Amino acid sequence: MRKPTGVFYSNNRQKFYHFLSENNVVTMEAVPDKKSAIDFLMDDSYPIWVLRHSLGKDMGAEDYSSLSEEEYLTDKRSKVLGLHQKSGTLRDPFFHGLKVPCASNSYSHAVGPIHAGIIEPGHFRFVVEGETIRHLTIRLGFQHRGIQERIKGLPHSKVMHFSETISGDSSVAYATAFSRIYEDAMSIQPSKDVEIFRSLLIETERIAIHIGDLGGLSEDIGYYPLFGVCATDRGAGLGLMENWTGNRFGKAAVRPGGVVVNSKLTAKDAKAAFYNLKKIFKKNVEPQVLRALNVSTIKERLQGCGKITPEDVNKQGFVGQVARMAGVLQDQRLTDIGYPDWKPLAPAEDQYHFSGDAWARFYLRYKEIEQSLLWMETQVEKLNWDQVWSSSPVELTKSAVLKPGLYFQTVEAWRGPVLVALDLNAEGHVTDSYIRDPSVLNWHALELAVRGELIGDFPLNNKSFNLSYVGFDL
Repeated sequence: MRKPTGVFYSNNRQKFYHFLSENNVVTMEAVPDKKSAIDFLMDDSYPIWVLRHSLGKDMGAEDYSSLSEEEYLTDKRSKVLGLHQKSGTLRDPFFHGLKVPCASNSYSHAVGPIHAGIIEPGHFRFVVEGETIRHLTIRLGFQHRGIQERIKGLPHSKVMHFSETISGDSSVAYATAFSRIYEDAMSIQPSKDVEIFRSLLIETERIAIHIGDLGGLSEDIGYYPLFGVCATDRGAGLGLMENWTGNRFGKAAVRPGGVVVNSKLTAKDAKAAFYNLKKIFKKNVEPQVLRALNVSTIKERLQGCGKITPEDVNKQGFVGQVARMAGVLQDQRLTDIGYPDWKPLAPAEDQYHFSGDAWARFYLRYKEIEQSLLWMETQVEKLNWDQVWSSSPVELTKSAVLKPGLYFQTVEAWRGPVLVALDLNAEGHVTDSYIRDPSVLNWHALELAVRGELIGDFPLNNKSFNLSYVGFDL
């Protein structure tokens, strides 16, 4: 069954388009039978957060205080998001002021946009009864950077720099999606080795973030043996990225036509650099992860906390890591040209570990590091390193003729699939765009996961999802 995973309105073409996901393949189609945002809202197959993100408008402060809690939390869209607004316009998901239902036996309080730690701004409005969260409403949009407007009229040489700032911890994944769009428009096909090397960079990005997240989760529950190791050895992933690209986050490495590698490193040394990451993970990180997985108090703390069901995933359109931890196999690496012989996890066959809770989000990160390292080692041995180290993306694009049109690409980043569509004119300049980070869908998963949980467990649940604020706020 094809499921909507993105929607946008093209001002250039005066049309609605949607993106449909089926069997780990995404397609783009025009939607001639819908004429307004409300038409999409009334169709239950479209995730609400996607609609509000791409089609919603600023309607001022939100006031739901006259609704009952049952009405506020219902899935009946016309009741909550349509009819009570009496405007025919869909609200955006950004903060403009908010009042929510709060019964006399409950209390309401806000967290953010300014947080106690080093964290991006976001508004979390809780209604709590005693110590139990009745419901949570999340509103973002505090650092609007206007990226989609700023890339209009720009050539690919400038757009690519913006692509790496959409969500900085997914710089390589976004740069790959943008590069592939320009390559489609220029009819350029990078070599198989270049495609695989890009995937090696994406997996390095994934490993570094996952190690950091394992440490962050350990810190939140007071398990410092693993936190200490991960806080240090996350640097092994970043170090490999720097060895390969000259930048710890892979910026300026992926460009249309190929990759820009670290010229200070020989091809032979580049190959050998991978094994340092594997060695550090196997020697330092993995033993502490395995130790943690067998500590009963950690299981008691994480298991059953912040649970998401497969039904939630399918109904709400959650993607990537959030889907997999709930036992739903979603992985676009299965159909990506840059991932030959990719062997996915089988979350549906392991309901004990992939049960949709904080434990599953902890365990999934470990298994994905293990999975990535195994695949990377196979490809590292097969790759033509001399060919990759001598490639020049600039030369390939200098004389290329670009065909104007609307193009899109998806890439499985560490959180899930990033989705990018660009409308290009004959000069190759962007005239319109649509960018959907996986967090656009998955923030609602956090809202659902914490219902009925202790308010003191919110930092743990929030960290276990580790969603992007800036990737949402474009």
